[in-house]
Amino acid sequence: PYDAVRIQNTAIPATEYTHLQSWIRTLDSTQTDKLSIFEQTTVLALWWFAQSDVDVAVVEVGMGGLRDATNVFSSVRNGIGSLVQCICPVDEDHLGMIGNNIEEIALEKSGIMRPGSWIVVANQERSEAFHKIRQEAHRTSPGRIINVRRQPTTDIHVPNFVIDSSDVPGHVRASSELPSWATFKGTGKRCLRVKYPPSPETYLKSTKPKEPQSKQPTKSKTEVDLPLELPGYYQAGNASVAFYALDVLRTHYGFTRLTDSAIQVGFQNVRWPGRLSWLNIAHRALIPGASDARSESPNDTVSERLYEWVLADGAHNEPAAVELRKYVDTTLRRISQQRYIRMARSRSSGTVCVRWVVGFTQGKDMRAILARLVQPGDIVWAVPFDQPKEMPWISCERPEQIAQTARAVSGIRVETFDCLKDAVDRLSACSADTYLNVVCGSLYLVANVFREFQIQPFPNK
Repeated sequence: PYDAVRIQNTAIPATEYTHLQSWIRTLDSTQTDKLSIFEQTTVLALWWFAQSDVDVAVVEVGMGGLRDATNVFSSVRNGIGSLVQCICPVDEDHLGMIGNNIEEIALEKSGIMRPGSWIVVANQERSEAFHKIRQEAHRTSPGRIINVRRQPTTDIHVPNFVIDSSDVPGHVRASSELPSWATFKGTGKRCLRVKYPPSPETYLKSTKPKEPQSKQPTKSKTEVDLPLELPGYYQAGNASVAFYALDVLRTHYGFTRLTDSAIQVGFQNVRWPGRLSWLNIAHRALIPGASDARSESPNDTVSERLYEWVLADGAHNEPAAVELRKYVDTTLRRISQQRYIRMARSRSSGTVCVRWVVGFTQGKDMRAILARLVQPGDIVWAVPFDQPKEMPWISCERPEQIAQTARAVSGIRVETFDCLKDAVDRLSACSADTYLNVVCGSLYLVANVFREFQIQPFPNK
């Protein structure tokens, strides 16, 4: 669990984690109201950040918001407190635990908002969620709301894209190499083009009554292209939230080193293992960044490459399954196109389908997730995952129950495995190119896959 607590991408040392954990548990044993394991871990992380003199901590809520252990920060006083709160897309995740409908869930997530702080609201697909979040934002911190949906952003390909990182410490990490069918197609670099106002007050046009136009000419918006290293169409929305949060830090809290170039370098170096991650099972390696990577050789054939790869994604709810299926469909189209172009298609080769290696946490709506993922011709391998450390409340669904649900949804071929290792061994032995291998259903399962392949998701510097 300590690998989730990091400073500058370096995890807290295991010995220090163990020492702090023991100290916190000793203190907790003297209290009447005991902390949960997650609360203890949250205390440990925040203590380590404070002792390490971090300037800004990015803290992700565990579940919900209002009643979550991470929701302990005060409003900003003298530059200290919760500077920016980001509300990402809200859907019916954890239904029944943090709310019985989308409005209740949105209200729970809005509980992280603080008076006087800035609130960045992502584009919301569910109108009920958007209206509830907007209502709470205007009630909590009126005049300090950035609605990403109203900001001018475009997901585009930029020819001859170059980052001027001469004034930025560190380095720009190059895109990793992937087979060409696993990359986004287009001319140039996939980027998010954002326009932001020289004056942050311009953000507030949508929340203030219109004023008479000044005779003074207004400054035009500033434009910057931010590289999108993470695959998936939805990542442009996440990137928008991240950019406007960073823009608030530099325009309102004095983080002047957050120049456009520095933000571009950060976007170029971003990694998110377990979300549309390509794993090379032949070389036991994580290949991060699939937005514009190049194939290793222009003469690669699909038949020589496909079986060596696994796509790992932690999709564990219906909206995430929808996005995963979109990405898989795009990949399948690329494979088909390359087979046609390279004349690799024959009557005997058939259509490439998907082998879904799935595992779920108990309580998940497996039927809804599988209905979004599985299509005729696909096969499903149902597997368990190991019990996560320090998370006794998490239990995996039995493979037999997953198989029963999968057959009821699609009527396709299903196999069960007693342990993940058996499935991984079967994948490693496969030498056919008729299936695209995808592991999904749980981040705990994806973490198991990384361990089985001995892959470090976040190599320390």
